Order: sequence, then C-alpha cells, then structure tokens
Amino acid sequence: YYRPNQTKTWTAMEAQLDIRCLLSACIHAAREAGEIMKAVRTSGKLEAADKKKAVNPGGAAVELENFVDPVTVADVESQRLIESALLGRFPGITVIGEEGKLSPPKSILTPKIDLLSSHQVPEIYTKIPAKDVVVWVDPLDGTKSFILGKLDRVTCLIGVSIRGNATAGVVYYPWRDKLVWGLQGYGVHGDLHPCRTLHSRERRAAYVWFYEQKKLEDHAFKGVKASIGKVIPSGSSGNMMMKVLEGEGDVYFSTGNSKWDTCAAEAILRAAGGQVTDFYGRPYYYDKGEAERNSFGVVATMFDHRTFLPYRGDEADLKQRAAAI
Repeated sequence: YYRPNQTKTWTAMEAQLDIRCLLSACIHAAREAGEIMKAVRTSGKLEAADKKKAVNPGGAAVELENFVDPVTVADVESQRLIESALLGRFPGITVIGEEGKLSPPKSILTPKIDLLSSHQVPEIYTKIPAKDVVVWVDPLDGTKSFILGKLDRVTCLIGVSIRGNATAGVVYYPWRDKLVWGLQGYGVHGDLHPCRTLHSRERRAAYVWFYEQKKLEDHAFKGVKASIGKVIPSGSSGNMMMKVLEGEGDVYFSTGNSKWDTCAAEAILRAAGGQVTDFYGRPYYYDKGEAERNSFGVVATMFDHRTFLPYRGDEADLKQRAAAI
C-alpha cells in the first residue's frame, strides 16, 4: 500500500491504500481541475448544453440562463482529469462522476500523494482495501452559476466513501482559491472561515438551490415543525453545505440531488459533528451498488437536525410527498 513518502506506482496486486495519499491526490486533482475551469471561462468557449434538452412549447431552444441541467466542456474536461488521475494512481478503487465514464486524456496527471504526509490520521485509515473505496466526483458543482458568471459559488467536489460511508471529502472554490478537506475522526482542515456564534433558534436561515425554492416551499417546508427562518436561494450543493458548516446558515435543503453533489460535503460536515440525511432522517449510503440519486431529499445541518426534517410520518406519506416534488 502507499505511504506518503513513496513514489513508486501503486499496483492492483497491492490491495491497500493510505487515506492521506488518496486525499492528497484529490486535493491536487481538484486544484488542477480548477485551472481547466478558469481557462474555459476565459476563452468564452463554454460549449454549454442542457442534459434535459429542454425546449420551449414553440420548439425554440431554451436560453442558457433557463437550462435545467446544464453541462459545459469545463465539466467534462475537469472530470476527465480527476478520474484518470485517481484511477491511474490507485487502480482498484471505483470513481463515479456526474458526467459518466470518460475516456482518459492524452496526458494523464500524476497527482501528488505527499501533501498530507505530516498528518497523523487514525491508524485504521492507513491500510484501506482499495475495493472498499468509491470516489464520487462532481467536477464542476454549480454549472449554472458558472454559465451565468456567479463564479464565487462554483466548487469542485471530490468525496471518498469507504464501505458506503461518506468518510472524507475535498471542496475547492477555484475563483476564491479556497480549499476545505475533512476526514471523519480527524476533523476539518484547510481554508475555513471562523465559525460564527450560534444564533438563537428564532434567527434561523436556510440555504436552497434557487431552482428548487418554490418546490420546497410548496411541499417540504409545510412538514417542518419548527421555523425555517430566512430562505436564501443560492447555487452549488457543496457551496451551500459549506455555508452551513461555517455558520452562515442553519440548514441546507434539496428536493433530491445526486451522490456526487453530497458525498464530499457530507463527509466534511460529519467530520465536524454535523448531519446529512434524507427528509425522513435516514442516512444515504455511497457504495458502488447504490442508486446515484438522493431520491428522498437532502437535509444538512450542524445543529437541531431533527427539527428540520420535513417528513416524520409514515412511509406512505413520505412516498406521496416525494412524488409531488
């Protein structure tokens, strides 16, 4: 298995890895992906498309700002870099990215594996079976914000699950050059803002994806027993979950995104003592056999988690509400 001071190529025959090496590679790859995003944005050649292929009733193409599930060349090329770098250095792991399985680039990044060599992580993380590791990648979280030029919201998310548990994560803001990483049992590190004083429960604030705000207000929020407080529409799941971590908001809601949207930030929140569940209070699992969609919504908090859960009724009620969303 890899030790931080080793430089030899890791082979599939050596079936264990050190989380410090993998996290180091994720950090390096996230920063390099950020350079791709900046280059694409500077060029102006975004090659934006809508995965939903939405059209107006008259058949005309939808304007960029109205795309439902946009993708750009920056999304694809950033994932291509990350996926090939991690699989090239750590064969035996599984990498699942938003943009599907991609062919490797002509030149594959050799990621640095010694950036965290001075960290004394729990020993259980130094000999991890590679087959138990799934890396969930959202190469450019906040594509709509990227298209619209709201670049401070854009993040690169790389989450590491071990046996289905969101264990470690990297969140990188290219336009802020801000990077946060966390590991359960070892805490949160990187460019954190000082966490604010905990506000009283009467001064709550909730972050939501601007596209989902009305759906949440019409359905999910009606089931919450306590006050939601001020609702703040924003972009990028990773960005909004980091705002919860740093105390700018009390909760992040989503009607249902995907595991590449949540794995990295969930691992970081949990490393700091937070919680991430579905609307019913159940955890999500991130193993390779799990559904990619977080079908029953997402609630992320640092405190008072149960008071924010929309659905605490029976299973039939939960399914009915979820279908309405």
